[in-house]
This record gives sequence, C-alpha cells and structure tokens, in this order.
Amino acid sequence: MSKNFSDHLIRWTGVCLIVLLAGCAASLRDAKHFLVQGQEFSRSYSQEEALASYKTSRQFAEKSIAKHPSAQAYVVKGMSEINLELWEEAVKSFRAAFSFGFEKGEEWAEWVSLYGLGLSMERLGLERFALQAFEYLLVKSRLRSINVLAAQKYSEFNLQLALLEKGKEREKILRALLKKVESLSQKDLSCGYFHYILSQIFGHLADHRKSFEEAVVARELDLPTIEIFRDNDLQIVFCFQKLQQELSGEDWKKFLTVYNGWIVRWGWAGPETPEWKHLHFREK
Repeated sequence: MSKNFSDHLIRWTGVCLIVLLAGCAASLRDAKHFLVQGQEFSRSYSQEEALASYKTSRQFAEKSIAKHPSAQAYVVKGMSEINLELWEEAVKSFRAAFSFGFEKGEEWAEWVSLYGLGLSMERLGLERFALQAFEYLLVKSRLRSINVLAAQKYSEFNLQLALLEKGKEREKILRALLKKVESLSQKDLSCGYFHYILSQIFGHLADHRKSFEEAVVARELDLPTIEIFRDNDLQIVFCFQKLQQELSGEDWKKFLTVYNGWIVRWGWAGPETPEWKHLHFREK
C-alpha cells in the first residue's frame, strides 16, 4: 500500500466527517464550509486552492474558538491543520478538544479527534501511541470513515513490520493482522476497503486464490480513491500471474473461465490490462 494513501483517505473522509458538524455558530459554520471546500479541491488535485481553503477554515475556526470555544471548533481546527501538515498545532487542537470533553451524541467527534491526534503523533515520531490510538478506534468507533482510516494505518504499520521479519515470525504478524481485519469485515461486509486490505494480507501469505477473490469483492463494492482502486486492479493481475504458475490442468481451466468472466464484465483489454491502463497506453 502506498505511503500516500493516508493523505488520499484524509481527503475522502473529510466530507463524511464535517457534515456531522451541525447546529454551529456562524464562524464555525464558515470554518466547516471552507474545510469541505478544501476537501473538494484536494480530490480534484487543485492543491493551491485546497491549501487556501484549509487556511481560511483554520482562521474561521480560530475566530469561533475566541468567541465560543468548544470541542467541535477544535476538531475543525485540527482537521484543517492536518491538511496543512501543521502537525504540532494539530496535536494541540485535538488535545484541547479532549479537554473540553464531548457531550452525549458527540462520540463521532471524539473518534475524529483521536484519529487526528494519532496521525499527528505518528508524524512527530510517536508511532507507538499512534498505533494504540488506531487499534482503539478499530474496536470502539462506529463511524465507517474512521474505521477505514484506522484500519489503513494499523494495517500499514503491521504489514511493514511483517516485511522486516522472516519465516514463522513474519507469518505470525500476518495471521494476527488477518484475524483483526476479518473481524472488521464481518461487522461491515459491504466495506470494499476492508476486502482490499484482506487481499493485500493474503497476497503476503502467498494465498493467491483468496487474495484474488478478496480483490474482486473489493472492486465490486467500490473503493474510496482512484489510487486504491488501481492498486487493487494491479493486485488482481498479480494474482492472475501467480495462479498461472501454481495451477495446472482442470484447476487452471476453471480459474481462467472465472477470470475471463470478470475481465469481460469490467471491460479490460486483456487478462493483464485493466481498462484504465489500456486507455493510458492509447493516449500515449
């Protein structure tokens, strides 16, 4: 998984989180508006406009805090600061949000704050705390966007850890991660991103048939960003290549029939050429 996926997921989840900030005063409402605007610019790769919106959002959040300090205002300020990569300031904002406390019905704001705090701490080198925060959210959060973000960071850390090990120790880490993500997926089977992670784990375990199946399910259920969508397609191709080496006779014929059915459904140019890759080559 790409190191840039976290940034893309922040953009993707922004609207999901901020629309929950209802019933706020004018300055906070403006802060929310510009934060959402920044998310939209980020998703269209208009980086200069996105940064300008995030800066404006932060300014309005600061005005709101000066007049009517609240946990919600600090959450918005912290989210803006994450997008501006002001990690130390973001830590302060989320810490302030916790100090104000969250009222009944504001659990979502607490989960957002904890994720933001974990991400900021990670960027400042405190990986152990960040991992604890992400693992806590996997258990406690009932907000899908936060579950996805926490799962992404938690899985990324453990996959990197597994790649540093060999033999039984590597498999032990992967099996533990597999158990955790399977538990998440069972609670939310329609979340394509969880199936994407499962495909990645099975790939590292060299179970290419299960990796293929999870990647297909992930594609059918949809994925949060085009980068993850394309990476998932590349995983499907990788599994095809591996199974071509591993299977023979009737087993290979059966798999090939299934595989060809999917690529026809998706409009691929060939077994190793997703439609987006084919269009890219044609443009060149």
